[in-house]
Amino acid sequence: MKTRRASFIIILVLIGIWLILPANVTGARLYYKVPVQIDHIKEGDIYYISLSDLAEALDIEMDYDPLTFEAILNSGDNRANFNLFSTYVRLNNSLRNITYPILYQDADFYVPAITSVPVIADLAGITMVWDANELSIRAAELQHNVLDLKFSPRSNGYLCEIILAHPLEYEVLVTEGSWINITLQGGNLNPGYISNRPHSSVIRKIRAFQFESSSQISINFRRDVNEMHHSLALNPPRIQISIIDTAFDYSAIDTIFSDDEFDPIDVIVIDAGHGGAEDGAIGPKGTLEKEIVLDIALRLEKLFEKDDVRVVLTRRDDTTLLLDERANLANSSGGEMFVSIHANWFEDGAAKGSQTFFLAAALNDAARATAMLENKSILLNEEGEITDTADELDLILFDLLQTEYLAESQALAREIQAEMIKNLRTRNRGVDQAGFFVLNKVYMPSVLVEVAFISNKHEEALLGKESFRQKAAEGIYAGIKNFIDKYSPDR
Repeated sequence: MKTRRASFIIILVLIGIWLILPANVTGARLYYKVPVQIDHIKEGDIYYISLSDLAEALDIEMDYDPLTFEAILNSGDNRANFNLFSTYVRLNNSLRNITYPILYQDADFYVPAITSVPVIADLAGITMVWDANELSIRAAELQHNVLDLKFSPRSNGYLCEIILAHPLEYEVLVTEGSWINITLQGGNLNPGYISNRPHSSVIRKIRAFQFESSSQISINFRRDVNEMHHSLALNPPRIQISIIDTAFDYSAIDTIFSDDEFDPIDVIVIDAGHGGAEDGAIGPKGTLEKEIVLDIALRLEKLFEKDDVRVVLTRRDDTTLLLDERANLANSSGGEMFVSIHANWFEDGAAKGSQTFFLAAALNDAARATAMLENKSILLNEEGEITDTADELDLILFDLLQTEYLAESQALAREIQAEMIKNLRTRNRGVDQAGFFVLNKVYMPSVLVEVAFISNKHEEALLGKESFRQKAAEGIYAGIKNFIDKYSPDR
């Protein structure tokens, strides 16, 4: 994949203006106190910006540690740590997911603009919004706290996002004629700018109004709005409005899904957890999770040999794989379903049973503990200890969900859990949700299966038996088949 390097202007002034550049611009400047040129490179479809250039433009102190390949940014009492090739940035005491790995080129760190700009904005205590279409960063004046309006199609409807400078109280009301009206208490916006934001032909009209103590955005859809969900998300603050309508005419949407997206599921990615330097959980008698789950994954692959389905294994042997590498392999292989296999562990050796998870904020302590265990390899602080950031991580992960696959992932988890219990006759711990990093970047229905508790002496012994591992594979296989038969079209 070729990398294209260039520079562009970002306008960062307190009057909140956008600079629109043509695609062939090769050099320009950033204006913030003094003009500073900002370099960028393009990796695939992702724009990366020079971290040192941006830090200089914003008067942020930046240090580089060559021993740890870490860039440290300090702004007032805020501190951010950027580690080379990592997809996470530590901002003060929280871990922020920037989705794409940090790159190194020409003795400089390059960070993904779309996900790093909100982190740097929080670090600097200002408001910045990245727009890849206009190749610009917008800094709004403090009185404009309603910054932007964005739209994107989803496989089950349409998503509207109102980008905010900070969280605001709001109300959503659907009125006659398929109007969705969002009233923002204390909101301040530019009516002309918001009313003319780009959108597809699914939307007939956008209107924005500024009142004395509030603002309103009204969006007129061409189809009836029968089911809708809304929530306030963070990092960056934004109101998300999901219009659920599987009958949307996608041919009318500017960004058209490919026909392949609606093909029957025929590529399944099976992920054997841990491996190599990562043993995973270890049983009382020394049984290694990484060996047990690899055997189950290989057995599961064999079961699919008689089907018209291609199976991709993230690993076939005792190989160390980063979570990013697993996700990248799943996405690049054309995977249409992702199943990660694990063995559970708990400090109380009496804990037992089988459970299947999908990605969402943890609802209980047990689910949170399981997620922390599976995520521990990337939650280490400088002293090598696990940091106590579960609640913050849950919020970050929930905020970054691939929402179009949430319902499908939950349905897949239910099918696998039901068949696994039927086969193994273990305690049914049910389907649950939690923030698993390995699922966060997989753009397809995805689940994490905890076959049994390796920390339980009885279940450790069961996991050590070939017959039990075969039954586990058969249960997962049956659940996947049920899901394909029920939810995949033209089957």
